[in-house]
Amino acid sequence: MTLRSQWPDSDSHGMGKHQQESPHLPFSVCTLPVPAKQSGLAYPALNQLNAWVCRLMYGVTPFKDSPVPSEGPALIVCDHTSLGDPLVLLATAGRPVRFLMAEEIYSHALIRWVFEAFCCIPVQRGRRDIKAIRTMLDGLAANEVIGLFPEGGLDRNRLDEGHPGIGYLAIKSGAPVIPASIVWEGPHSTTSMVQTLFIPSKALIQYGEPLHFPQESKPNKDSMQSCTKEIMKQIETLRESILLGVS
Repeated sequence: MTLRSQWPDSDSHGMGKHQQESPHLPFSVCTLPVPAKQSGLAYPALNQLNAWVCRLMYGVTPFKDSPVPSEGPALIVCDHTSLGDPLVLLATAGRPVRFLMAEEIYSHALIRWVFEAFCCIPVQRGRRDIKAIRTMLDGLAANEVIGLFPEGGLDRNRLDEGHPGIGYLAIKSGAPVIPASIVWEGPHSTTSMVQTLFIPSKALIQYGEPLHFPQESKPNKDSMQSCTKEIMKQIETLRESILLGVS
């Protein structure tokens, strides 16, 4: 999913009319209650099924002490090399996670109900999707956990150095950022969900300590880029640590 084109360089000229009509007010990380679980009947069953898949197919089990805060808003920002990455994060975060995902995938008639059950956030790639940005900010204001892949996808839209929109969301919301890295040992698909679900492949995941960035109501380009760079640096450090343990 592409983040570059949808994020403004700064609020002063990026949001324009949208901001004036419906400004997103800053919020405190301690003011709102935390939902115990996602609403709906499908979520508990799907979440349990995902836990079984991750245990049996990827050798992944829930963390006893997850670095994701037990309450309040949080951003999980993880590198992205397989379609199985969101499944592993869901199985280990210890809290429901809402993921940003490409609208063309989200809208697939046969599986849209799954994405709706997990409250995924569709984004229009190749354009500035103000609705998706506001949905993520509103989710953080409601003390939810938002999951993002900073490279922007597994296809031609990928940006290895990370999209600066990650920095915008972190600074605008003031939410803590939990960096993460997932390394796959064995086959892992970037195109087929069927292969991802039914071909065993060991996944190794490591979370970093929460990162905190000063909140700004109008993030500027420099602060966004600096924040994104620091997040990507932490993710790379985690990945190197995993690879060092494998070798």
